[in-house]
Amino acid sequence: MSVFTQQILEDIENLPPEMQAEALDFVHFLRSKWIRTEAASKLRASNSGEAVAVMAEIAARATAFQGVDTPEAWQREVRQDRPLPGRD
Repeated sequence: MSVFTQQILEDIENLPPEMQAEALDFVHFLRSKWIRTEAASKLRASNSGEAVAVMAEIAARATAFQGVDTPEAWQREVRQDRPLPGRD
């Protein structure tokens, strides 16, 4: 048992029962927060690896922007102001 665990147990034992219950609720909150954080971290790691694989596949095909002759002209065309629907 670690020093932190021993200290926590000693401190909790010296609390009245209603405060011990509150401390237990807080420990459960911390544990669920940690589980959510770990799960989110694992999800991000797996998704980033998947995204890199997809980007590598796109790059290997070399078909992205194949119809673009000059990037500057394409960018000007994409950024061109267009009338918005419903606004006269």
